[in-house]
Parts: sequence; structure tokens; C-alpha cells
Amino acid sequence: MLTVADLIKLLEAMPQELFVAVGVFSEHRLLEPSGFGVEELCKPRPDGWIQDKRPDKESQNYLVFYGN
Repeated sequence: MLTVADLIKLLEAMPQELFVAVGVFSEHRLLEPSGFGVEELCKPRPDGWIQDKRPDKESQNYLVFYGN
């Protein structure tokens, strides 16, 4: 799993002039400041997938990049 600290380290190693794109359906769109945020979702399943927050499941906060 990737944490925000891990992501920062990876981003620091990238060329700093690059724009950031997010996959949207079969194409891409530039990431805007409103294109990501912190959301409370279910804890990840063993296969890595994360469901939307549900009252019957344990949850935690994530940094989410919005795509599709």
C-alpha cells in the first residue's frame, strides 16, 4: 500500500515541471485542485479494493484522486 509520505517521495523524484493527469474513462484529464480530497471509506479488502463507507464495515480516511 502507498501512504501520502510514500507518494511525496515518489513525486519529489519526478520532473517538477510535469502536469498531472488523471484517467477518465478511456482518456485523461489534467488534475485540478478540486480533483482530489480526503474521504472516509471502508478498510481495504484482502484484494486491495476499497468500498464506499458502510455502517456495517470498519472505515478509515484516504487521500482520493477522482477519476471516472
